[in-house]
Amino acid sequence: MITSINVLNNEVDELYERMGNTARSTCIIIFLISLFGEMCAPFGVIAPILQTEVPGVECLKECNSTVLTEPCVIAYPCPNTSREYICELPRESWRWNNSGRSLISEFNLYCKNPLYVSVAQLIFFIPGMAIGLIFTGYLSDKIGRKKGNMIMMSGACIASLGMGFSVSFEMFLVFQAFLGLTLGGTMVTRVVWMLEFVAESVRAYASAISAQFFCIGTVLVAVADFYLQDWRLLDFIIAVYSFIYVLVMVVVPESPHWLVTNQKTDELNKVIKRLNNMNTKKISLEEIKVVPVKKHNESGNICLIFSDVRTFTTLLGIMYQWFLASFLYYAFFNLAGLISGVINWNIAIMGILEGPCILMAGLLTTKLGRKVTLFIMLGVIILSSMISLFDVTITKDWDLRRIFTLIGSKFGTGPMFFVIYILTLEVLPTSIRSIGMSTCSFIGRLGAGTAPLVIKLCEQAFSNLHYVVFIGLCVVGIVVAYLLPETKGTVLKQTFSSQHAGLTDTAKGNNKQKDEEIGSPKFHSIKLVD
Repeated sequence: MITSINVLNNEVDELYERMGNTARSTCIIIFLISLFGEMCAPFGVIAPILQTEVPGVECLKECNSTVLTEPCVIAYPCPNTSREYICELPRESWRWNNSGRSLISEFNLYCKNPLYVSVAQLIFFIPGMAIGLIFTGYLSDKIGRKKGNMIMMSGACIASLGMGFSVSFEMFLVFQAFLGLTLGGTMVTRVVWMLEFVAESVRAYASAISAQFFCIGTVLVAVADFYLQDWRLLDFIIAVYSFIYVLVMVVVPESPHWLVTNQKTDELNKVIKRLNNMNTKKISLEEIKVVPVKKHNESGNICLIFSDVRTFTTLLGIMYQWFLASFLYYAFFNLAGLISGVINWNIAIMGILEGPCILMAGLLTTKLGRKVTLFIMLGVIILSSMISLFDVTITKDWDLRRIFTLIGSKFGTGPMFFVIYILTLEVLPTSIRSIGMSTCSFIGRLGAGTAPLVIKLCEQAFSNLHYVVFIGLCVVGIVVAYLLPETKGTVLKQTFSSQHAGLTDTAKGNNKQKDEEIGSPKFHSIKLVD
C-alpha cells in the first residue's frame, strides 16, 4: 500500500511514529548531541563566573629568625579583608591564600575597578551570547542545523584556545566575546536540531533526558574548577570538548524537517534510508521519492511573524514567558544566597537539584499538556513568593523565606524553562524555528539582566516588595499562558503558510483536515510503501 504524506501536515512526524517512538536512530542521535553538546554547554556558560571569582588574601609580616638566611615572613588573617584596605597596603605585605592560578591574580586585577573585572562576565552574555543567539539561529535556518552548529562549535574551539593562551586581560576579553557568540549561540539551535528527530509523543521525554546531560555538565565544571584551580585548564577543556563535538557531529545527519522545508530531495532520501537502516524495526520502503512542487524564501526570515496578527501576538506571549522565566530564575537564585560557603559547591548543588525537577516537568508536560504544566509551575512560584513574605527563622542560617525561595527557584523556574522550550519549538514552523527560538532566548537574557536591578529598587522601597512583584508578574503569566495555543498532540509545521493555517489546531486529524479545506500548496510529497 502506497501512502502519500503531505509535507505541510505531518509527513516527517508520521514517519518517526512508524519507525517507533524509541527507535534506535532517535536514541543514538539524542545521546550524541546531548553527550557532546549539552554537557559541554555549562563549561562555556559557568566558566566566566568561576574564572572571575576573587580569591582570598592573607597578610604577611616579618619574623625574627637567627637560623634562616632568607627573609622570614609569617602569614596571618588580615584584620580587614575589604578590597579598599588590602589595596592600600604595599604589594609585598599580602598574598593570595591558595596555590591555584586565578584570572584575577595572574593579570593583577584585584586592585582595579571592580566593574573592570565584571566585564569578563558581561561581555560573554551581552554582546557575545546575545548576538550569537540571533546569528546562529539565522544560520541554522538558512544553511541547515548540522552545518550551522558545526561552524559555530568550530569557532568555539578556536575562541577557547585563544582564551587559554591569552597573554593579557584585554586579549582574554576579545576571545571571551567570541566564545559567547559561538558556543552561546548553539545552546538553542542544538536543541532544535535534536528534537526535530523525535516523534511528538515522546518529544517532552526526550528533551527532559537531554537536559540531564546539561545538569551533569554543571556539576562537572564546578568540580573540575575546584580541583584544577587553573582558569586556563577550563578553557582548554572547552576547546577539546568542542573539537570532539565537531568530529562526532559529522556522523549525525541533517534534520529531515529542515531538508523537507528547503527542497533538499536527494539528501532527504539518503537520510531517511540511513535512519531506517539504523533501526531494528525496519520500514519497508520500496520507493522514497520527494518531489518539489513550489519553492519559498521563508528560511531564516524572522520578519514573517510580523505579517500576521495572530502569529505575532502568540510570539509576544511566548516571549513574555521567556522573559518571566529568566527574570524569576536569576532573581530567586540571588535571593536564596549561598547554600554552601564555596561557590563551586553551590553550582554543583544547583545542577543536582534541577535534574529531577526537569524530569518531573517532562512527565507532566507529556501527560497533562504544555499549558497545564506551565500553570502548575507558575502556581508553585506564586505560592513560594507568598510564603516568602513572612520572615520565620528556623535555624541560624535558614529561615522559611530562604527555603521557599529555593523551592521557587528549582521546582518552579527551572522546569518552566523546559516547558517554554517545548512550547516555542512546537509553535514555530521549521523555516523560522531556530531564529524564532533564538530571538525568544535573547528576550530571556534581558529578563536575567534586569532581575538584580528590580530587586535592589524594590528593597529600597519595601523589604519584601520584590515578592509582591513576582506574584503580580506570575498572575500576568498565567493569563498569557491561558491565551497561548496548546501544542500537545500537534506535529511540527514546516513553513509559515502551513503554520498560519493551523496555529491553534491541536490534533493531527484536525490539522490535516484544515490544510485540505484551505487548499494549502504542497511543497513535497514523500511516498512510503508499507
